[in-house]
Amino acid sequence: MDALGYISAEEVRQALRQIYRSDAESSLQNALLESLSDELKPVDEKGRWKPSPLFVLTVVILSVLVGLFIYFSVGGRG
Repeated sequence: MDALGYISAEEVRQALRQIYRSDAESSLQNALLESLSDELKPVDEKGRWKPSPLFVLTVVILSVLVGLFIYFSVGGRG
C-alpha cells in the first residue's frame, strides 16, 4: 500500500489468490467429490467420504456392461 492509500495490482492479485485458495468450490477435486457424494450424509461416522447411491449404481452397471462386452467379444468364442 502506498502513501496515498492505494492498493497495487500485485497486492490485489495476492489477496485474490488467498481467497480462492481457501474456497472449496474453486478446487476441482473438492467440487468433484462434493458432486459425487451422498446428498444427505456426505461423510460417515468414521469421517470417510460416502459416495452417492446413484454413483455406485452407475459404476456397477457400467462394470457389468464392460464385462459383458469383453466376454462376448474376446472370451465367448469357445
